[in-house]
Amino acid sequence: MIKFVPLVFRAGLVAGLLAVGALRAEPVGWARLKTPTEFWKRHIDGDSNLTRFIRANTSLDIDPVWYVADVERLDEMCKYPLLFAQSIVVVDSAAGKANLAEYVRRGGFLFIDACCNRIINPSADAFLENHIARLREILPEARVVPLPNTHEIYRCFFQIEGGPPHTYDQNVFDPERRKHGLYAIQIGNRVAGVITLSGLQCGWSGQAAPQGHDVLCMRMMVNIYVFAMMQGGA
Repeated sequence: MIKFVPLVFRAGLVAGLLAVGALRAEPVGWARLKTPTEFWKRHIDGDSNLTRFIRANTSLDIDPVWYVADVERLDEMCKYPLLFAQSIVVVDSAAGKANLAEYVRRGGFLFIDACCNRIINPSADAFLENHIARLREILPEARVVPLPNTHEIYRCFFQIEGGPPHTYDQNVFDPERRKHGLYAIQIGNRVAGVITLSGLQCGWSGQAAPQGHDVLCMRMMVNIYVFAMMQGGA
């Protein structure tokens, strides 16, 4: 069974990630946060592309099967050190909001990525503003801060230049989306999550991305995962 990785053990997990050779790190699983909207599972068939990439390019013992963690079930959420969410703005129940706050406070890491489809996310600016407002509500101790393109998240595993790769709806350049880098959900000295307006999920699922862009998106996701495991307490 995949188990939540407590912060105290994450140094060993990172050492395993960075090592060459056999799988050494704690076994973990990739999970999506199930929320009260059908969009939580958009591009879900592409998640196996990402887990295979992680296994092939790191020594992390990640299960190639993707999992689901219901926001209404804290016990499910706490099986995973990182949870991927299409959006947490749609979480409107008291239990769901409380579970998100408790998951993060226990050391969990939220990765929130905006799909590039304009029907789902018509405005990158609005997506970010809405998430800042929701996080202020459920995690008042947290701040959302932009990460500069020189931040260690761009070099903690793969060397990534110029900020995160972006996917675009119908491959049509969108200056509103392109101006955004990565945003940290920060509590004290700890980064407890990352928000992107990049549509990384669209890239690793092979949607709306030029040839080879899927690899760039998966490299960025590996860096985010490694960086997440490096975080200490608040």
